[in-house]
Amino acid sequence: MINKQYKFGYTAVIALCIAAMVAGAKYDWLITDTLYNPQNGFGMLFEAASWIPIYAFIPVLGACNMVRNKNNMTTFTVGAFMLIVSTCVFAYMICDHYVDRGFLRKANPYLCGIAGGIISAVLFLAVRSLKRSVIRKMQAVCAFGTIYMISYLGVIFALKVVFGRDRYEDIITGGVYAFADWFKPVFFSDGSSFPSGHTAAAMGIVILLLLPFLFKAFKDMKWPLFIGCYIYAGLTAASRLIMGRHFLSDTAAAILIMTVIFIALTPKFEKIYKKELLKE
Repeated sequence: MINKQYKFGYTAVIALCIAAMVAGAKYDWLITDTLYNPQNGFGMLFEAASWIPIYAFIPVLGACNMVRNKNNMTTFTVGAFMLIVSTCVFAYMICDHYVDRGFLRKANPYLCGIAGGIISAVLFLAVRSLKRSVIRKMQAVCAFGTIYMISYLGVIFALKVVFGRDRYEDIITGGVYAFADWFKPVFFSDGSSFPSGHTAAAMGIVILLLLPFLFKAFKDMKWPLFIGCYIYAGLTAASRLIMGRHFLSDTAAAILIMTVIFIALTPKFEKIYKKELLKE
Protein backbone atom coordinates (compact mmCIF):
# COMPACT_ATOMS: atom_id res chain seq x y z
CA MET A 1 0.00 0.00 0.00
CA ILE A 2 2.67 2.52 1.00
CA ASN A 3 5.03 1.85 -1.90
CA LYS A 4 2.11 1.96 -4.33
CA GLN A 5 1.11 5.41 -3.10
CA TYR A 6 4.59 6.79 -3.74
CA LYS A 7 5.32 4.81 -6.91
CA PHE A 8 5.51 7.84 -9.21
CA GLY A 9 7.79 9.71 -6.81
CA TYR A 10 10.12 6.76 -6.34
CA THR A 11 10.36 6.26 -10.10
CA ALA A 12 11.25 9.93 -10.62
CA VAL A 13 13.86 9.90 -7.83
CA ILE A 14 15.52 6.70 -9.07
CA ALA A 15 15.63 8.04 -12.63
CA LEU A 16 17.18 11.33 -11.46
CA CYS A 17 19.78 9.52 -9.38
CA ILE A 18 20.79 7.29 -12.27
CA ALA A 19 20.98 10.33 -14.56
CA ALA A 20 23.16 12.14 -11.99
CA MET A 21 25.51 9.15 -11.76
CA VAL A 22 25.78 9.03 -15.55
CA ALA A 23 26.56 12.77 -15.59
CA GLY A 24 29.02 12.26 -12.74
CA ALA A 25 30.94 9.75 -14.80
CA LYS A 26 32.05 12.67 -16.97
CA TYR A 27 31.67 15.79 -14.85
CA ASP A 28 32.25 14.71 -11.22
CA TRP A 29 35.52 16.57 -10.82
CA LEU A 30 34.39 19.68 -12.68
CA ILE A 31 31.20 20.07 -10.60
CA THR A 32 32.85 19.72 -7.19
CA ASP A 33 35.85 21.81 -8.26
CA THR A 34 33.48 24.60 -9.33
CA LEU A 35 31.32 24.51 -6.18
CA TYR A 36 34.10 24.01 -3.63
CA ASN A 37 33.86 26.58 -0.83
CA PRO A 38 34.66 25.01 2.57
CA GLN A 39 33.83 28.21 4.51
CA ASN A 40 30.31 28.42 3.08
CA GLY A 41 27.81 28.83 5.93
CA PHE A 42 25.15 26.65 4.30
CA GLY A 43 27.69 23.91 3.67
CA MET A 44 29.01 24.00 7.25
CA LEU A 45 25.49 23.91 8.72
CA PHE A 46 24.49 20.85 6.74
CA GLU A 47 27.82 19.16 7.37
CA ALA A 48 27.28 19.65 11.09
CA ALA A 49 23.67 18.52 11.37
CA SER A 50 22.30 16.90 8.19
CA TRP A 51 23.26 13.39 9.37
CA ILE A 52 20.90 13.46 12.36
CA PRO A 53 17.72 12.04 10.69
CA ILE A 54 19.04 8.47 10.46
CA TYR A 55 19.60 8.48 14.25
CA ALA A 56 16.67 10.72 15.25
CA PHE A 57 14.50 7.78 16.26
CA ILE A 58 16.80 6.99 19.21
CA PRO A 59 15.77 9.88 21.53
CA VAL A 60 12.14 9.57 20.38
CA LEU A 61 12.09 5.86 21.19
CA GLY A 62 13.74 6.60 24.53
CA ALA A 63 11.04 9.11 25.43
CA CYS A 64 8.29 6.68 24.35
CA ASN A 65 9.76 3.92 26.51
CA MET A 66 9.94 6.25 29.50
CA VAL A 67 6.31 7.29 29.18
CA ARG A 68 4.91 3.82 28.48
CA ASN A 69 7.01 2.05 31.13
CA LYS A 70 7.14 4.52 33.98
CA ASN A 71 6.44 1.73 36.49
CA ASN A 72 9.17 -0.52 35.12
CA MET A 73 12.41 0.95 36.45
CA THR A 74 14.70 -1.02 34.13
CA THR A 75 12.90 -0.08 30.92
CA PHE A 76 12.40 3.48 32.14
CA THR A 77 16.12 3.83 32.87
CA VAL A 78 17.11 2.42 29.47
CA GLY A 79 14.70 4.87 27.83
CA ALA A 80 16.12 7.79 29.81
CA PHE A 81 19.64 6.76 28.82
CA MET A 82 18.69 6.63 25.13
CA LEU A 83 16.98 10.00 25.30
CA ILE A 84 19.53 12.00 27.27
CA VAL A 85 22.76 10.49 25.93
CA SER A 86 21.70 10.65 22.28
CA THR A 87 20.65 14.31 22.45
CA CYS A 88 23.87 15.26 24.24
CA VAL A 89 25.94 13.37 21.66
CA PHE A 90 24.04 15.08 18.84
CA ALA A 91 24.79 18.49 20.34
CA TYR A 92 28.46 17.69 20.85
CA MET A 93 28.97 16.28 17.36
CA ILE A 94 27.33 19.32 15.76
CA CYS A 95 29.74 21.60 17.64
CA ASP A 96 32.66 19.31 16.82
CA HIS A 97 31.98 19.65 13.10
CA TYR A 98 32.21 23.42 13.45
CA VAL A 99 35.48 23.01 15.34
CA ASP A 100 36.90 20.94 12.48
CA ARG A 101 36.10 23.80 10.10
CA GLY A 102 37.67 26.40 12.37
CA PHE A 103 34.36 28.13 13.08
CA LEU A 104 34.53 27.29 16.81
CA ARG A 105 37.60 27.02 19.02
CA LYS A 106 36.36 23.91 20.82
CA ALA A 107 33.23 21.93 21.63
CA ASN A 108 32.26 22.60 25.23
CA PRO A 109 30.94 19.30 26.66
CA TYR A 110 29.17 21.08 29.54
CA LEU A 111 27.20 23.40 27.28
CA CYS A 112 26.43 20.48 24.96
CA GLY A 113 25.19 18.53 27.99
CA ILE A 114 22.93 21.40 29.01
CA ALA A 115 21.57 21.70 25.47
CA GLY A 116 20.98 17.95 25.34
CA GLY A 117 19.23 18.04 28.71
CA ILE A 118 16.89 20.83 27.63
CA ILE A 119 16.03 19.06 24.37
CA SER A 120 15.47 15.80 26.29
CA ALA A 121 13.10 17.47 28.73
CA VAL A 122 11.08 19.12 25.96
CA LEU A 123 10.84 15.87 23.99
CA PHE A 124 9.83 13.87 27.06
CA LEU A 125 7.09 16.34 27.99
CA ALA A 126 5.85 16.39 24.40
CA VAL A 127 5.59 12.60 24.25
CA ARG A 128 3.96 12.43 27.69
CA SER A 129 1.15 14.69 26.44
CA LEU A 130 0.21 12.22 23.70
CA LYS A 131 -2.38 9.46 23.81
CA ARG A 132 -1.15 5.93 24.42
CA SER A 133 -2.31 4.81 20.96
CA VAL A 134 -0.27 7.60 19.35
CA ILE A 135 2.83 6.62 21.33
CA ARG A 136 2.38 3.03 20.20
CA LYS A 137 2.42 4.18 16.58
CA MET A 138 5.48 6.32 17.24
CA GLN A 139 7.23 3.24 18.59
CA ALA A 140 6.31 1.42 15.37
CA VAL A 141 7.98 4.16 13.35
CA CYS A 142 11.03 3.99 15.63
CA ALA A 143 11.22 0.22 15.16
CA PHE A 144 11.33 0.80 11.41
CA GLY A 145 13.96 3.48 11.99
CA THR A 146 16.12 0.97 13.84
CA ILE A 147 16.14 -1.47 10.93
CA TYR A 148 16.66 1.36 8.45
CA MET A 149 19.66 2.65 10.44
CA ILE A 150 21.22 -0.82 10.68
CA SER A 151 20.78 -1.23 6.92
CA TYR A 152 22.41 2.16 6.37
CA LEU A 153 25.41 1.29 8.54
CA GLY A 154 25.87 -2.10 6.91
CA VAL A 155 25.37 -1.21 3.25
CA ILE A 156 26.83 2.30 2.99
CA PHE A 157 29.99 1.67 4.97
CA ALA A 158 30.59 -1.69 3.30
CA LEU A 159 30.44 0.05 -0.08
CA LYS A 160 32.85 2.73 1.14
CA VAL A 161 35.37 0.03 1.97
CA VAL A 162 34.89 -1.78 -1.33
CA PHE A 163 35.06 1.29 -3.59
CA GLY A 164 37.78 3.09 -1.64
CA ARG A 165 37.30 6.33 -3.58
CA ASP A 166 39.36 9.30 -2.41
CA ARG A 167 37.63 12.54 -1.44
CA TYR A 168 38.07 15.74 -3.46
CA GLU A 169 39.28 17.68 -0.42
CA ASP A 170 41.96 15.07 0.26
CA ILE A 171 43.07 14.94 -3.36
CA ILE A 172 43.72 18.69 -3.65
CA THR A 173 45.92 18.63 -0.54
CA GLY A 174 48.37 16.37 -2.36
CA GLY A 175 49.89 13.19 -0.99
CA VAL A 176 48.99 9.71 -2.17
CA TYR A 177 45.38 10.58 -3.06
CA ALA A 178 44.11 10.42 -6.64
CA PHE A 179 40.82 10.92 -8.45
CA ALA A 180 38.96 7.81 -9.58
CA ASP A 181 35.67 7.44 -11.44
CA TRP A 182 32.87 6.00 -9.34
CA PHE A 183 32.48 3.00 -11.66
CA LYS A 184 36.13 2.04 -11.19
CA PRO A 185 36.43 0.72 -7.61
CA VAL A 186 39.84 1.11 -6.00
CA PHE A 187 39.03 -1.79 -3.66
CA PHE A 188 39.93 -1.52 0.00
CA SER A 189 42.05 1.63 -0.09
CA ASP A 190 41.77 4.35 2.58
CA GLY A 191 39.28 6.41 0.53
CA SER A 192 35.70 6.75 1.73
CA SER A 193 34.01 9.09 -0.73
CA PHE A 194 31.63 6.67 -2.47
CA PRO A 195 28.81 6.66 -1.51
CA SER A 196 28.18 9.76 0.62
CA GLY A 197 27.57 8.85 4.26
CA HIS A 198 26.11 12.26 5.17
CA THR A 199 23.66 12.16 2.27
CA ALA A 200 22.64 8.60 3.11
CA ALA A 201 22.15 9.57 6.77
CA ALA A 202 20.05 12.56 5.71
CA MET A 203 17.81 10.07 3.91
CA GLY A 204 16.72 8.90 7.33
CA ILE A 205 14.16 11.68 7.00
CA VAL A 206 12.11 9.55 4.59
CA ILE A 207 10.78 7.70 7.64
CA LEU A 208 8.33 10.61 7.75
CA LEU A 209 6.69 9.08 4.67
CA LEU A 210 5.12 6.51 7.00
CA LEU A 211 3.19 9.13 8.96
CA PRO A 212 0.24 9.58 6.51
CA PHE A 213 -0.49 5.87 6.88
CA LEU A 214 -0.46 5.96 10.68
CA PHE A 215 -1.90 9.32 11.72
CA LYS A 216 -5.05 11.00 10.41
CA ALA A 217 -3.46 14.44 10.83
CA PHE A 218 -0.97 13.55 8.09
CA LYS A 219 -3.33 11.60 5.84
CA ASP A 220 -3.47 14.29 3.14
CA MET A 221 0.19 15.23 3.35
CA LYS A 222 1.75 12.34 1.44
CA TRP A 223 3.20 14.38 -1.40
CA PRO A 224 4.22 17.48 0.58
CA LEU A 225 6.16 15.16 2.90
CA PHE A 226 7.67 13.27 -0.03
CA ILE A 227 8.82 16.45 -1.74
CA GLY A 228 10.09 17.93 1.52
CA CYS A 229 12.09 14.81 2.40
CA TYR A 230 13.84 14.69 -0.95
CA ILE A 231 14.49 18.42 -0.99
CA TYR A 232 16.29 17.94 2.33
CA ALA A 233 18.30 15.06 0.91
CA GLY A 234 19.09 17.14 -2.17
CA LEU A 235 20.27 20.09 -0.09
CA THR A 236 22.49 17.77 1.92
CA ALA A 237 23.93 16.39 -1.31
CA ALA A 238 24.64 19.92 -2.57
CA SER A 239 26.33 20.82 0.71
CA ARG A 240 28.67 17.84 0.42
CA LEU A 241 29.85 19.09 -2.97
CA ILE A 242 30.33 22.61 -1.66
CA MET A 243 32.42 21.33 1.25
CA GLY A 244 34.57 19.27 -1.11
CA ARG A 245 33.80 16.05 0.69
CA HIS A 246 32.07 14.30 -2.18
CA PHE A 247 31.35 14.18 -5.88
CA LEU A 248 27.93 14.28 -7.56
CA SER A 249 27.90 10.52 -8.15
CA ASP A 250 28.68 9.86 -4.46
CA THR A 251 25.60 11.74 -3.32
CA ALA A 252 23.32 10.41 -6.07
CA ALA A 253 24.34 6.85 -5.22
CA ALA A 254 23.57 7.46 -1.54
CA ILE A 255 20.05 8.71 -2.28
CA LEU A 256 19.45 5.86 -4.72
CA ILE A 257 20.64 3.17 -2.31
CA MET A 258 18.68 4.50 0.65
CA THR A 259 15.54 4.85 -1.46
CA VAL A 260 15.81 1.24 -2.59
CA ILE A 261 16.38 0.08 1.00
CA PHE A 262 13.33 2.03 2.17
CA ILE A 263 11.18 0.51 -0.57
CA ALA A 264 12.43 -2.97 0.32
CA LEU A 265 11.72 -2.60 4.05
CA THR A 266 8.29 -0.97 3.80
CA PRO A 267 6.23 -4.13 3.02
CA LYS A 268 7.62 -5.82 6.14
CA PHE A 269 6.63 -2.80 8.20
CA GLU A 270 3.09 -2.95 6.80
CA LYS A 271 2.84 -6.65 7.62
CA ILE A 272 4.06 -6.35 11.20
CA TYR A 273 2.18 -3.18 12.10
CA LYS A 274 -0.96 -3.66 10.02
CA LYS A 275 -3.14 -3.03 13.09
CA GLU A 276 -1.63 0.43 13.50
CA LEU A 277 -2.14 1.47 9.86
CA LEU A 278 -5.07 3.67 8.88
CA LYS A 279 -7.78 1.82 7.02
CA GLU A 280 -8.51 2.87 3.45
